[in-house]
This record gives sequence, structure tokens and C-alpha cells, in this order.
Amino acid sequence: MANRKLKVIYRSNSHAPLWLVADKSGCWNNNGLDVDTSPQLVRERAVESLKNGHVDLISGNHHNLYVRNARNGEDFVHLAQPTNNWTENKLVVKPGIRSVQDLKGKKIAADKLTSHAGLNIWLFLKQAGLDADRGDVELVEFRGSSEERWKQVVSGVFDGTFVTIPHDARAAKAGAHVIEVPAIPMIRGVTLTTTTSFVKNHTEEMRQLTKGLVDAIHFFLTRKQETLEILKEHATPILKLQSDEEVERLYDEWARSLERKPYPNLAAISNVFQLAVRRDPDIAGYNPLALWNTHFVRELDDSGYIDQLYK
Repeated sequence: MANRKLKVIYRSNSHAPLWLVADKSGCWNNNGLDVDTSPQLVRERAVESLKNGHVDLISGNHHNLYVRNARNGEDFVHLAQPTNNWTENKLVVKPGIRSVQDLKGKKIAADKLTSHAGLNIWLFLKQAGLDADRGDVELVEFRGSSEERWKQVVSGVFDGTFVTIPHDARAAKAGAHVIEVPAIPMIRGVTLTTTTSFVKNHTEEMRQLTKGLVDAIHFFLTRKQETLEILKEHATPILKLQSDEEVERLYDEWARSLERKPYPNLAAISNVFQLAVRRDPDIAGYNPLALWNTHFVRELDDSGYIDQLYK
């Protein structure tokens, strides 16, 4: 019998490591699937591609679907969540800044302020007691790469910016001071997103996909050397990694973040929903759990399959 085919697009190259490992390790094929994964290369935006049937699932769409579901009743659903932590928690700062509290009254560069990355910074600072809305800090939109942003800090244009690996180490080598701050819970990265109607019409494929995802997480966590080889060969050109050391750090961060059982964390859902409410305050009364259906993860968990993998 031929493998069932699924087409998935991911919203950011940062999702690539897990998708690459799932593919190159044979996890899809072993579960009767042929999964075509790629960055967002189709002409339409990701949600439109999903609604038009040009793709079957999206890896991502973390905060904007709450608005579309709450306001318009649009048919979207999240099925599984392999990671529940913010990873852009490396703070590159000017000399003299030694803690998050030292950012008070300072200018912080962020990518698009209404994007996931920019909203994460707003929320982290607010939870740390620095509310941009009351002027505790000034968030400045700087559209550019992480490297361009931290170089603006090194040159003195901004007081700080938040980056992920490997940009923290690159900034440090350039003479910047880097502080690793606590990683707040956050829905991010490889979120399996589709529509309820697609799930109803492709139940077995969703069951196979969930099992393949669990198998890929297990492979990643328990077969480090093989995973490193996959990342070195296939993730390096996508993420523009510059050394084996950067590949190792990429592996370590993913290994720390991955959930053996890919359930969403309630604190992560609460935080990502705050990002949605930040953009659209009128949806504050919406229950964010309504967008989640962890049936297939629960089914696999109840079977004992995941626990058995790690014995």
C-alpha cells in the first residue's frame, strides 16, 4: 500500500530541525506517510494556503488564529505542541547593563513589534516588571536580521536586543555583553495546525502524523550522533550555521526544549493568548483552549506507546 501524502509548510526556518530529523530518520515512512515539508514558499499566506486546500497543515500560526476563530468562527485547530518555551531569551546589551532591571528607561530593539518575536519581548519585559505601555522601557521596531540588530547594540544605537542561538555567541565574540534571561512559557515553533474539517476527513493520517512526530522526538533525544549528522548536513545551509559548535548548540537547545509527549503547556497557552489579546483586546473573553484538540496525542499517550519508547 502506498504511503499517504501530506503537505506541510512551516512559518519560519527555525522550525526546520525537527522536520528534517523526522524526514531523514525515516519516521514518516515508518508510519505510512509521505510528508512534504517546506518553508512558506507558496504564493498565498500560510492560512490562505490552508483554507484553499493547497497545504494540509501549517507548522506554526501561534497567536493570530485565536483572533480569527474568536471573531469569525473560522475553522482552525492545533493538534500537538513539541516545544513550550521561548528561546529568544539571550539579551545582548551595552556595557554597564547587568540585569533585566537595568533596562529601565532604555531603548530595546525588536523585530516587528506586532509579530510573535516582538510581542514575546513585550510580554517578557512586562512580566519582569518593565511595562512598555507605561514607559518603563522603549521598544523600538528595527526590521532586520538578528545580526543587524545586535550590531546596532554593539555600535551604541540601542541599549539592548533579544536574540537566539547562535547570535548570542556571535555577538559575544564581537565584544557584546550577553545575558541569558529566564525562558518564559510560550507556544512557538512546530505547532501542528490544520482545520477541524480536514481532521474529520483524514483521521487516520492525523493519527499517523502524531505518531511520526512522537517517534521523531524520540529519535532526536535518544540518537544524538545521528541527529547531529542530519542537522550538520541539512540544517546548516538553511540556518546558515558556521561551525560544528553551532550545530551542537542547536541540538542542545532543541533537546532541552522538546516534550516527549507533545502536549501544550497551559502557561504557554496563557502567554501566547496574551499576545493575541495585545493585538485585539476585544477577544479577551475567548477561551483559548477552544483552539486546541490534543485527542491524537492523548490517544497515543493512553496506549502506553510513548512511555514504552523511553524504557
